[in-house]
Amino acid sequence: MPINLHRSAEITVRLPRDQTMPLFTAEGERRWAEGWDPRYPNPARRDCPGAVFTTAHGAHETTWIMVDHGAECVRYARATNGMTAGIVAVALLGCDEHSTRVQVTYDLTALSAAGEEWLAAFDAHFDTEIASWATDIAAALGLPEPA
Repeated sequence: MPINLHRSAEITVRLPRDQTMPLFTAEGERRWAEGWDPRYPNPARRDCPGAVFTTAHGAHETTWIMVDHGAECVRYARATNGMTAGIVAVALLGCDEHSTRVQVTYDLTALSAAGEEWLAAFDAHFDTEIASWATDIAAALGLPEPA
């Protein structure tokens, strides 16, 4: 089982660059990710470096910290207590006036045997999961299906 996981995948979002990056902030992801419900200890700080929020997935709560946010990349530090910790990055790679190529990178470390098991399952489904983001975005926003 992996103790560390570093994986990247690319998707295409059928929106121009300036409309794509906001979809990968905590609030922007609400628009398309079913069940995504970030909670903020300080609601006045949402989509800026240093913003902190938590999400719940099953029995696990994850704490996220926006490390940096620019026009072409957003990075989050995240920790799921007793399970995993690491960085998630979303970078815009290229675009035309109607679509944007997006790279999603997870760099995670298991903190326990349960975290190792979770990372192995996450790794096994990583490409399919990230590919589903393009489909989910298109469906939620009424955009053409990804190619």
